[in-house]
Amino acid sequence: MNARRITPLFLLSAGMLLMSACRPVATAPSPRATQIPAAMPVSLATQPPAQPSSGITLDISAVAQNLSADTVAAVPAGADKSYWEAGPEYRRLTLEGYPITGNLFKAQIFIYPVADLASANPAMGKVAADLQTLLKTQQAADQMPSLPLINSAQMLHAQLQYVDFKNGRGVRFLTQFAQGLVAVNNNELIYTFQGLTSDGKYYVAAVLPVSNPQLPTGSEVSDVQTKAQANYPDYLSKMVTLLDQQPVESFTPDLNKLDALIRSMEVK
Repeated sequence: MNARRITPLFLLSAGMLLMSACRPVATAPSPRATQIPAAMPVSLATQPPAQPSSGITLDISAVAQNLSADTVAAVPAGADKSYWEAGPEYRRLTLEGYPITGNLFKAQIFIYPVADLASANPAMGKVAADLQTLLKTQQAADQMPSLPLINSAQMLHAQLQYVDFKNGRGVRFLTQFAQGLVAVNNNELIYTFQGLTSDGKYYVAAVLPVSNPQLPTGSEVSDVQTKAQANYPDYLSKMVTLLDQQPVESFTPDLNKLDALIRSMEVK
């Protein structure tokens, strides 16, 4: 089932604290024979990994040259931390040689243990529960379930579709995050996938930068932003329509290729 358009979020403020992608420290490109930590086997091909009981399988060949993987330590909640900082230990995959380098976010995939989300961070637990409901009802909302957490709001959703991967299901859409009236632009637009494995054990989130020739970049953003602020809700509505009308192959990367990457995943 495809949902081509949903209503954009009309009211944004600098104080809204909602979800988006985290920004880890950059890692240097590595050769094709990436060294993966023993506790986290990953196969880059479509064949099953050597240890199928404890690995991640995915095919990145259409959108990246290599992949690095790491395990991110749990961050306990505390009075000295913002709510979006706390979370359980999770696995992170970073796509290297990805065709977009100027975006605010890196091309990354996050694997969270569902059983640990609520206890580590109630907000993350709510996101997982909301995603379960969404996948059952397919009733999209102004704010879609999204991990990792960040202190910004989703501006809009476009090109929304429900996508199956090898052992799970989720939703993908284009969005951008902001704390104020920001122009939709190629420096911040992302394709995100939010899904759950069929056994309910893992939450899979992908944050993949995309661009389109119809969107502004660089110095053009400020000009568009100034015009957009006059009637921001109308501007966002027009941008959703514009993005929904663009052929999937007009995006970089082609949205079909990103969908293929998602469909190739198996998380065990």
